Amino acid sequence: MNKIKILHCADLHLGAQLSSIGNLARQRSEEVLMTFDRIISICKDESIELLLIAGDLFESCNVDTETAGAVKKALSQIPDTVTVISPGNHDYVSLDSVYEDDDWPENVHIFKSELDYIELKDKKVRVWGAGFTGTYIENSLLREADIPQDDMVNICVMHGDLISENQESCYNPITPSLIRFSNMDYIALGHIHKRTEILHSGNTDYSYSGCPEGRGFDELDEKGIYIGTVMKGHTELTFRPVCRRMNIETYVDISGASTNNETAEIILHTLKNKYGENYSDNLYKVILIGGLESDYTPDCVKIAARLQDEVFYIKLNDETHIKIDLEELSKETSLKGIFVKKMLDKINVYIKNNDEVSANQYRKAMYIGIKAFDSEVTANEN
Repeated sequence: MNKIKILHCADLHLGAQLSSIGNLARQRSEEVLMTFDRIISICKDESIELLLIAGDLFESCNVDTETAGAVKKALSQIPDTVTVISPGNHDYVSLDSVYEDDDWPENVHIFKSELDYIELKDKKVRVWGAGFTGTYIENSLLREADIPQDDMVNICVMHGDLISENQESCYNPITPSLIRFSNMDYIALGHIHKRTEILHSGNTDYSYSGCPEGRGFDELDEKGIYIGTVMKGHTELTFRPVCRRMNIETYVDISGASTNNETAEIILHTLKNKYGENYSDNLYKVILIGGLESDYTPDCVKIAARLQDEVFYIKLNDETHIKIDLEELSKETSLKGIFVKKMLDKINVYIKNNDEVSANQYRKAMYIGIKAFDSEVTANEN
């Protein structure tokens, strides 16, 4: 059976200015480039035959010369790995695009417009792809391909927006029916920064690998690539983390704390227990919750200052409340008591289902409701 070993990645956005983390931005930007180098090392060390880059390799179409040069040099170091790039909506092909340079390594092929293919005859594989030629592509670049009825494996790499049949998108809309009738064995997708499982439509497998390195708190937790084998009518791919650091959003209960130092200690203890020995490498958005005495209000700036040498980056949001005996309040026959009881019941259901986010959303709503009963709600809480 014909098969090929592939690595599927997308959405590195090399050259992006990560200004939201202040003076750490330059280091973090270099670390994203180092993650690309890590991908190249995997190709070299594990004899990857086909590297699929599904768009937005760069943050823009006119990336700086240093970054472009580093990428080209890295790709030249894996001459035995055929590298195929499908430009995306950020790094689309234009007259001044880096993709129009004539010094790309010989092992690199860039799809620059409509759906097309190259043949790897010695491996009995066709690699299909298309590229953005502007920020927006309203008509899908994916179509039923005129694939000969033979035993060659057909793989497609494409940047696009997976939508339902009745939706629209200006980022190369791709529907399950287009995938089903594409006649591909595997479609490597880019554009969505959160990975999917390996999905199926008809005889075609497809997936988003997500971004290999999160760049903000909208790109949380472990990031990586898909790696494995594609065969005629079948894939064996596994997700592999490659990120240098994770962006993590987490809730920390600081009930009982009475000083900023105590709060910092509780946060540090929680992070160590929750994220293990490498906890200090990550970027954290910590949401403070819990009941506090009325004479203590956490100062997020000062607490973060106490933690800045303990973790790579941390920002804090205060969602604590004045300490209240909720159980006693829920026993009251007043409207406020009935409201608290119903909200506690909802919160407990989410806790039993390990849904921390929903539980804290309801908890926050409950305390706003309690303040409303007491006519203490401010404009910022509505």
